[in-house]
Amino acid sequence: MYADSALSLVVPLCVIALVFITRRVVLSLFVGIVIAGIMLRDSVFDILKYIFNTLYGVFYSQGEVQSNALYVFGFLILLGILTKIMQCSGGMNAFVHWARERVKSARGAEFVAFIAGIVIFIDDYFNALTVGQIARPLNDANHSTRERLAYIIDSTSAPICILMPISSWGAYILGIMGGLVEDTSSFGVLVQSVWGNYYAWFALLGVFLTILWQINLPVMRHNQGVDVQEYDDIKPHSGGNIWLLILPIVALIFFVVFFIFYSGYQSSKSLNFIEMLANAQTGFSLFWGGVCAMAVSVLIAWNRIELKEYPLIIKDGFLSMLSANLILIFAWAIGPVIKSDLQTGIYLANLSKDFLASGILSAGIVTPIILFASASFIAFCTGTSWGTFAIMLPIGASIAVINEVDILLSISAVLAGAVYGDHTSPISDTTILSATGAGCSVQSHFVTQLPYATSVAFAALVSFGVAGLFESLAMGYLVGLLLMFGIFYGYKHYLSKPLDFKE
Repeated sequence: MYADSALSLVVPLCVIALVFITRRVVLSLFVGIVIAGIMLRDSVFDILKYIFNTLYGVFYSQGEVQSNALYVFGFLILLGILTKIMQCSGGMNAFVHWARERVKSARGAEFVAFIAGIVIFIDDYFNALTVGQIARPLNDANHSTRERLAYIIDSTSAPICILMPISSWGAYILGIMGGLVEDTSSFGVLVQSVWGNYYAWFALLGVFLTILWQINLPVMRHNQGVDVQEYDDIKPHSGGNIWLLILPIVALIFFVVFFIFYSGYQSSKSLNFIEMLANAQTGFSLFWGGVCAMAVSVLIAWNRIELKEYPLIIKDGFLSMLSANLILIFAWAIGPVIKSDLQTGIYLANLSKDFLASGILSAGIVTPIILFASASFIAFCTGTSWGTFAIMLPIGASIAVINEVDILLSISAVLAGAVYGDHTSPISDTTILSATGAGCSVQSHFVTQLPYATSVAFAALVSFGVAGLFESLAMGYLVGLLLMFGIFYGYKHYLSKPLDFKE
């Protein structure tokens, strides 16, 4: 209905503006759904029905229960309860005391999170939430803000997943990349596109430099601990052991990875690694991995936590994840509204295609730049990189063929732009889950990471233009790396100051 109209941008732009103005993500998303209802329906009754069906569709759509959503919601609640068990048993305090003797600075704690984010590359949801559990106690003990931790988590979840072909992201991309490049396997195209994904590589470098030089931009200093509410009716027991924290996390990692491959095998009936990842049920794997980790946690803490304490632990754990679940419900509800009902992605994709077809500028330079910018804006507005991949990869490949430019660079530009847009979007599920894993509010995470990620995106954008001009990835890296070090060195010396911690 709005695929050929700029009105398709009204809802996503209103939501993003409201997030900035009100700092209330749920309210902003709900207003966006209401605006869409007004645009798409005529009567008040139909508008109310549209709003109800949109929200209800998160749980039940097209005659089927949306089990993946329910599994993710269940996993978040389990994770909240698991965190409270580890806290109540004394495992978290024991880990903090143990870590303080070995990691004595905010820089060291942040590097632990950075390394953990790179190592756990199987899935972005899994990465965001697990790294948060590992790094948050150490992060708090060394006086690094949770907003910084959320930035580290977010910048080492999607970027590392897209750089690893053997991840859930790689498997998904392979599924929509078949036949894009003639006489080359989809896996070969994906592997080759990794080297041209300037944004993902530079995002990791940006985090490294931010930690190494302790870069704290004004927005990071002024948006600490915004709207975060802790639930601590149960106080930690004294004399805990670090294994009360380590074993449940190890169990969580082991069982989630096990169920990822188990569910992939059940769906594909194949022992092929990529096939299993392509058919894995992430929500199912997270939930049942969480159940198993919960069982391990309860068993090893059996002698330390009394039965009468568990109702309060469950209540605190549920409340700690309530905000994240509410935001996810509205984010997943507005996703189909923007993508299918308003067709925002199609409008933006057609706009970029028309511009490139006009031949105003040299195709070799402009094509990767426009594809990166278009994919970024689509993912930012829709909150989904995977949806952007599906829309833009075929378009990017066909534009590259028509304009006789490097098809691998064009594909890399689409992948990179989609990751940046998703990375910075306030309605993206990875943004929400990174904030949840770090224990900060979504709005403070969105605001604080935006200048860091956008600086990286600028360097990547220039690199794509240089690579297209000289037909050389190496030239793109040379210019991009000089820009990255120049920008972040400038931040270090002219804008960065120590954090003023709030009590």
